[in-house]
Amino acid sequence: MKRKIIILLCCLVIIACKKEQEVVSPKFPSYFNSKIKKGMSKDSLGFYLKQLKKISKNNLSDSLKAEFHYVTGRYNIRLKKYDSAISNFNKATSFSKKRIKDNREVLFFRALMDTYYSFKNDYLNGEGVNEKLHSLLDEKDYKNRAYVYGFRENVKAALNQFEEALIANDSAATMYLRAGDTINYTMSKISRSSIYSSLGNQEKAIKELFEARKYEESLKNTGKYQLYGTLGFYLFYNKSYNKAIQAYRKSLSISKKLPSSLAKTRVINNYINLSSTYMKLNKYGLAKKYVDSIFQLGLNNIDYINQKDALKINLEIAYKRNEKIEELMIQLDSIFSYQEKSYSDKINKELNALKESYKNEIVLEKAKRKAEIQSLTLERNQYILILLLLMVLIIGVLFLNFYRQKKFKIEQQNFLLHQRLLRSQMNPHFTFNSLSLIKNNIGEDTEKSIKYIQKFSRLLRAIFENSTKNYVPIEDELESLQDYIELQQFRFPKRFNYIINNSIDTEEEILIPPMLLQPFVENAIIHGFRKKESIGNLRIELSFNKKYVCCVIDDDGIGIDENNVGKKSSVKLIDDFLRKMTGEGVVVINKKEVEKESRETGTKVELKIPYNIF
Repeated sequence: MKRKIIILLCCLVIIACKKEQEVVSPKFPSYFNSKIKKGMSKDSLGFYLKQLKKISKNNLSDSLKAEFHYVTGRYNIRLKKYDSAISNFNKATSFSKKRIKDNREVLFFRALMDTYYSFKNDYLNGEGVNEKLHSLLDEKDYKNRAYVYGFRENVKAALNQFEEALIANDSAATMYLRAGDTINYTMSKISRSSIYSSLGNQEKAIKELFEARKYEESLKNTGKYQLYGTLGFYLFYNKSYNKAIQAYRKSLSISKKLPSSLAKTRVINNYINLSSTYMKLNKYGLAKKYVDSIFQLGLNNIDYINQKDALKINLEIAYKRNEKIEELMIQLDSIFSYQEKSYSDKINKELNALKESYKNEIVLEKAKRKAEIQSLTLERNQYILILLLLMVLIIGVLFLNFYRQKKFKIEQQNFLLHQRLLRSQMNPHFTFNSLSLIKNNIGEDTEKSIKYIQKFSRLLRAIFENSTKNYVPIEDELESLQDYIELQQFRFPKRFNYIINNSIDTEEEILIPPMLLQPFVENAIIHGFRKKESIGNLRIELSFNKKYVCCVIDDDGIGIDENNVGKKSSVKLIDDFLRKMTGEGVVVINKKEVEKESRETGTKVELKIPYNIF
C-alpha cells in the first residue's frame, strides 16, 4: 500500500511541475545518417544519439537493426567514444552469418576494421574482423576481396612485416585487375613502392612508380599528385636530383588543379621540394625563385612546418650565395619575427581561452539565478500540493489497515510453511535412522562414517540457519539438498543414483525460498524407489527465465500411489505458497498415465519458484 501511495504522490508532483513526457517518434536510420555532419556541434551529436537510442528495435528486421547499430557507431566515432563505436559496429556485423551479397554489409565490417586500426591501433583485432569478412565474401567479389588484401597489407606494414605486406599487396593488385579497377590498381602500385622503400630498396620503389605512370590517365588529380610527389621524394633521396625536379614539377602542375581546400598546401609543399632539390644542384637562383613564390602567397597563411622550412631555405640561400651581412641579418630578422609572432599567437589564444572561460562563468551564474527562481516557483507549487497530499494520506490510511491485516496473514502463512517444511525435511525419524546407521557403520568404515557425519552436521546447520531467512543463495540450497541425498544414499546403499543439473548462468546471484525441493526428493527416494527391484535414477534440473526459476524433479520409480505426493501436507503448503507468489502451483505427472503405451514409469514434478537477485 505504501508503494502505491508513493507512486500516486510522484504522479501529482509531475503534474504540478508541468513536465511533459518526451515522446520519440520512430525514424529510419537514413534520417539519422543525414544528421551526421562534420560541422555539427558535440551537443547536437549527443542529442541525436540519445534520440536514436530511445527508438525500440524489437519489431525491426535484422537488416534495419544492423543499420541502426552502424549509425549509432558513427555517432560515437564523431564523439570520440571509440569503445562504444566498436561495440555497435560489432552488433551490426553480428547479423552477417552467410555469404554477403550486399555491399552495405561490407561497409559495417569496414567501419569496425577502420576503428580498430585508426583509432585504437589494435591491428590484431582489426585483422581478425578482416579475416571474418574474407570468409563471408563470394569468390568472384573481386573488389571487396581486394579491399580485404589491402587492409591486410596495411596491418602487416604497421607491424613492420614488410615481406608479408608485399604478398598481400600482390593479391590486392590481382583482385583490382580482375575487377577492372585500374584506379585502385595504380594506387596499389604506389603503396607497393612505399613497402620497397621501407625495406631499403629504393630502386624497386622507383621502378614500381614508373610502372604506375602507365595508368596515370585513369587517376584523379589527387592520385596523380600522390604518384608524382612520391616519385620525386624517392628520386631525391636516391640523389637523382634532375629526375626528382621533373617529378616535382609535374606534381606542382597537378596540385594547382586540386580543390581549393587542398591546392594551397600542396602547391607550397612542391615549392619547398623544388627549392630543396635545386639547392642540391647549387642552382641557388632557381631555388630562390620557388622560395619567393611561397612568400608571395603569404607566409602567415601557411602551416608552421612550411613556414619554418621556407625561412630556413631562404637563409641558407643567402649564405650560399655569399650575400652581404645585411641580407643575412634581414633573413635572421624574418626568423625572429616569425618566432615572436608564433609566441604572440600562442599568448592570444590563451587570452581568448580565458575570455571564453569568463563568458562561460557569466552564463553559469545566470543559469544559477534562473535555477533559484525555478526553485522558488517549485516551492510555491509544493504548498499547493500539501493540501492534495493530505487528502491522499487520509484516503490511504483508510485502506492501510486492511492491507496490513492481509499482509500479516500472508506472512503468518509463510512462517507456518517454513516451519512445516523444516519439520518435513529433517524429521526425528530421519535423524534417528541417519545417526543409527552412522553409528553401526563407524566400526566397519570409519572414514566413510566421518564423511557422512560432516555432511549431516552441515545439513543440520544449514537448516537451522535458513529457518530465519526468506531467501537463500541457490548454490547454498543445492548444496544442502545434495547433502540430504547423499545421506539417504548412505541409508539406502545401491537403491538409486542421482544427478543435479543447474543450467542457470547469470552474473547476478540468484536467491530462492529455502526448503522447497526436499519434500519431492524425499518422496522419490522413500516411496518411488522403495519397491523398485533395479537401481533407481533421480534427476533434478534447474533453469532460469525472467519470471522465475524452473525446477524439474524426475524419477523412474513406481509412480504416484496413495502414499505419494498428492496427500502430503508439506506438498500442499508448497503448492499454496507458489500459487500466491507466482500464480502457478506444483505440477505432478505420473509418467505411466501420460504415456500408457510406454513402459516408462516414475513421477515428474515441475515447480516455478520465485526468486530475488542479490
